[in-house]
Order: sequence, then structure tokens, then C-alpha cells
Amino acid sequence: MKPKFILSFAAIYLALVGLGLLLAPTYTVLGLDAGTSPLIIAQLRAMSDTFLGIAVLNWAARNAEASKARDAIFLGNTVGFGLSVILGAMVSLTGGMVVSWVFTALSLFCVVGFIVVGRANMFSAS
Repeated sequence: MKPKFILSFAAIYLALVGLGLLLAPTYTVLGLDAGTSPLIIAQLRAMSDTFLGIAVLNWAARNAEASKARDAIFLGNTVGFGLSVILGAMVSLTGGMVVSWVFTALSLFCVVGFIVVGRANMFSAS
């Protein structure tokens, strides 16, 4: 797997999640209904900025040459997707909807991809 692939995949995935939270939070967050508090809806929409920002960062970095900056992007994605796997598994194991395992699996694919590709393509200042 090449850096361009994992960065592009993560960018598209995060953009879809971010747009879902922004435009249709009650459909994106499983288990919410039309009677959900407007405050919760507003908070979900506010979270979309993080997903969309990281999506743009990954998309912009997809063609970048090996550098310390790209290594930092890989590290940040590894931590973010790693936490997503842990938290997603916790949600799924404590009564979350079965489909939440799909999001956990996508995050696991990303974290493994960022670890494997990141280690194989680290910047070397020799």
C-alpha cells in the first residue's frame, strides 16, 4: 500500500463522516431519532469541523514527498484512528448497533494502514 492510497482513503472516509454530521446528524449517528435535543444536534454538527479539517489535511498531503511533516500527519492519523477503534469497540460491546462494527472495522483498516505505510515510508534525513 502506498502513502497516496491510505491518505486518500482516510480523506474520503473522514469527509463522508464530517459531511454526514454536518448535514444529517440524526442519520449519521445511529440510534438518534427526530426528537433528539437541538443542543445535541448542534454539538454533532460542531464536531464535523474536525473530521472535515483532517480530511482536507490528508487530501492535501496525499502527493507529498517523505518529510517530517508527512510523518507527523501519519502519526496523528494513527493516534486518531487508533482511538476510534478503541472507542468504537467499546460502543459496540456495550449495546451499540451492530452496524457500528462497520465503522470500527474501517477505522481499524486505517490505523493498520497508517502504521504499516508510515513505517515503510518514514523520512530519513541521511
